[in-house]
Amino acid sequence: MKSSLMALLLMTTFFCSSVQASAWYTWPTVGESTLKWGWWQIYIAQLKTPSGKYVASDPNLALIIRYLRDIDKEDLLIATDKQWQHLGISSQQRQQWLHQLAQQWPNVKQGDRLVFVKNATEGRFYQAGKPLGKPLSTALSNAFIGIWLSTDTAYPKLRLQLIGQ
Repeated sequence: MKSSLMALLLMTTFFCSSVQASAWYTWPTVGESTLKWGWWQIYIAQLKTPSGKYVASDPNLALIIRYLRDIDKEDLLIATDKQWQHLGISSQQRQQWLHQLAQQWPNVKQGDRLVFVKNATEGRFYQAGKPLGKPLSTALSNAFIGIWLSTDTAYPKLRLQLIGQ
């Protein structure tokens, strides 16, 4: 009896976490913005939440980034490091997190889409509907999403568009 109950509990937990991770695409869009650098368009970012509204205290969100040009993984990591420096994250912490991201991120081609789905306990990257690597810690997930959503972001206009203001 105990083993049957345990198996049922494990199956339910697996099913629920799978549903949560895959349900992001049904969420309404909060906002969308295009990052431009000079004449070049770099990517289009879109923020989705279960309610279709951005509430800073709600941990459930999905950030979809559609790249408008080819960018190699090293350049993505360098750009992420610069943004984290801007947000005041220590060098030691940045290096640890960048190492983790380097294990997951691909080179991106024009038209590729990376999705970052975050909940209260973790965050995860997806490409073409498949997870990239292992789930990331809450701290790393919050730091990553902070690049776009922190009130201290280097791109305040982009942030306002993403959060629907």
